[in-house]
Amino acid sequence: MKHLIALFSFLMVVLATNAQNEPLFIFDQFINAKIHFKNRSVTVASMNYDAVNDKMFYKDQGDLMELTNAAMIDSIVWAGKRTFVTHTNGFLEKVTLENGTAYIHWKIRNVNVGSKGAFGTVTQGKVESISIRSMGVFSAGDAASNSADVFQQKNANEYFIAMDGKLKKVVTLKHAQKLFPNHKEAIKEFADKQNIKMQEPLSVLELLNFCLGLK
Repeated sequence: MKHLIALFSFLMVVLATNAQNEPLFIFDQFINAKIHFKNRSVTVASMNYDAVNDKMFYKDQGDLMELTNAAMIDSIVWAGKRTFVTHTNGFLEKVTLENGTAYIHWKIRNVNVGSKGAFGTVTQGKVESISIRSMGVFSAGDAASNSADVFQQKNANEYFIAMDGKLKKVVTLKHAQKLFPNHKEAIKEFADKQNIKMQEPLSVLELLNFCLGLK
């Protein structure tokens, strides 16, 4: 799983942390990516993915533009980094595991966890926070913000694996057990032993890799 840790070590940067639906990008800057179209043509553009709103953005002569022709696209690849494929008018991140392939539909949102107090302390708000690092992502936006509000990221990601020519969704442990009915106990034992947490992408990918290796 070491390659997965490296995969999620790239920064996810909040451009503005005090408003809903503000973009959260997977890279701290726009990086050249190859766009593979369904007609087999390929083009290169400086791109980034917004994990909050499930949108691709590119830069055109310095202007930030949204990629709107997703239906014409097969995949977007950042060489040696990450790959996204189109799915139901949105995008899924394709992750190669040791025992197969998994897909992530990123659904990240900012939650207000309190306000900055004296000496940098945080007065807790009503929303329970989830550690950014526990998700395998990191936000550099809060440190640069002048706002007194402190935001962290919470995810409602959806995960998929390919079975019988279709993508099957896995959001809970029970979903995984349902897809592998002959291995319910083995999946439960693995999840307990490895302390699998469905709110943490790396943890979910570890579970999916185990499931894909079941015979």
